Amino acid sequence: ADMVLVANGGLGSAFDELELNRVLCQMYNVRIAGVIINKVLPDKYEQTKNYMTKALKQTWGVPLLGCIPDRPFLGCPALFDLERLFRSELVCGQKHRFRHYNVNDMNLVTTSLTRFLENLREKPSRTLYVCHVTRDDLILGFMAEYQRTRGPDEKPFEAALLICGRRGKYQISDEVKDMINGLEGAPIMVVDFSTHQAMQRIHDFTPKLNIDDRSRVSKAVEHYEPYIDFDELLRRTTSGDSSFNDPSSISYEELRQRN
Repeated sequence: ADMVLVANGGLGSAFDELELNRVLCQMYNVRIAGVIINKVLPDKYEQTKNYMTKALKQTWGVPLLGCIPDRPFLGCPALFDLERLFRSELVCGQKHRFRHYNVNDMNLVTTSLTRFLENLREKPSRTLYVCHVTRDDLILGFMAEYQRTRGPDEKPFEAALLICGRRGKYQISDEVKDMINGLEGAPIMVVDFSTHQAMQRIHDFTPKLNIDDRSRVSKAVEHYEPYIDFDELLRRTTSGDSSFNDPSSISYEELRQRN
């Protein structure tokens, strides 16, 4: 089977990664149908596309099948992703498990309850808040603010709360747990990690496409489809010319004319 090589944006690093994989393909006699450069910075898009198109043709005789500008939303984890990351489940607000949150807007709450309530009202509505399990005041304040915004004239409440505490050392009180279990709507998750560990894991995490996350899948298709040359991909993978990876034997332009 033919192979499409994919590398993340960046001129030097991307070409180095591709060269390593090209050598492996050559060793195992695997034909390379083309290359796709992913997550290219928008302000570097034209430069990257032009450079890689010329470099791949001249060096490998292989076309650039796609150059995809970065879209940060596709890298934003949904609460469903965090459930899998922490091997936990939302204790309430399960209907919002496919709601996405920008990691850059994640907020560790160490302030007073008053300041936390101000943040809930002033910061972007869809913010992921992180607090320690011992902060009963913040947990109750989060639930109370959710209830307050149920009024007809209030803006939608889209915040989520991640409650952190290492297993065996801290645990949420039974009274607060009962109150959370009785709450509908506001997403709350309890994880067995310190706040620092939890935030680090989220920052290092790369969410994958999930067929059940219809919003992200739809956005990904809409974003990627216009930037990939599927006609050229099909032409390459159905070609019987085994020399199309050897620029010394036939040029890319000659191959196009032959087919």
